[in-house]
Amino acid sequence: MNLLHLQYFKILAEKEHLLASAKTIHISPPALSSSISKLEQELGVQLFDHVGRNIKLNGNGQILYRHVCRIFAEVDAINQAFSKEMRQKPDTINVAVIAPTTWAEVTEMFINAHPGIIVNQNALQVEYLQNPAILEQYDLIITDMNEFPLKSWEHEFIVEDPPMILVSKNHSLANREMVLMRDLKNEPFVALSKTFAPRRFFDAACSQAGIIPNIMAETDYQLRTSLVESGAGIAFSSTLAAKAVRSTSIKAIRVGYPPNPKMQTVFWRPGKALLPAAQAFRDYLVAYYHHSNAT
Repeated sequence: MNLLHLQYFKILAEKEHLLASAKTIHISPPALSSSISKLEQELGVQLFDHVGRNIKLNGNGQILYRHVCRIFAEVDAINQAFSKEMRQKPDTINVAVIAPTTWAEVTEMFINAHPGIIVNQNALQVEYLQNPAILEQYDLIITDMNEFPLKSWEHEFIVEDPPMILVSKNHSLANREMVLMRDLKNEPFVALSKTFAPRRFFDAACSQAGIIPNIMAETDYQLRTSLVESGAGIAFSSTLAAKAVRSTSIKAIRVGYPPNPKMQTVFWRPGKALLPAAQAFRDYLVAYYHHSNAT
């Protein structure tokens, strides 16, 4: 079946006017009529009824029109998919992260070391982790292995990321090397709001420890830091996220088991070869933390 004939049919079916349809596709009315006749002969049915000088799409034509619309919708989708691939330059990486402050330092180092590579980094809110259509827009996604829902994706482990709490340097716990979650049940917590995926880590930690936390505020990262600095409350974090809090007024303290540590992992789509730039970033990320742990 000729795709061009189907395209001519679709236009004629929508206009139901031979001359106007021919003008739209820049061919003569006899040529358009001939194409439709060939299509009708191939299918063995009439597609239009002639009413005086006018034509009208009949029942057979309506059936074909529905199928043709789906065919051309798929053709458009194919063109858009390949157009998207062509638009992305080999030296550009689209990276999604769950906790952007955690990966700021290593990303900055990579950009400085590879000035020819453009890194487009986006922060994902928690609900986007359940949307495969959004996740597939990215070359790489960095998050805790337990937070990522698409188990079929390729992945490589980056680093174990144990839990920490953040306290003011004047807090009574500031001299401790380690605390347990159950010992913190009466402490006022400054929690991240539930739109941030790391909030799940805090909720899971409290559940594992069997406590109901005393949450005095739910905030973003910046306000959380300010409230901890002022001594208004303490915050739950991970080791990597705690290192990203660059404040001399805050002390990070290790939290003993439970909870389990995060298993920070980089994911990419299955069955799709990574572009060289994405491979370079992935390998740099893994090597950076492997070297940090080794030393």
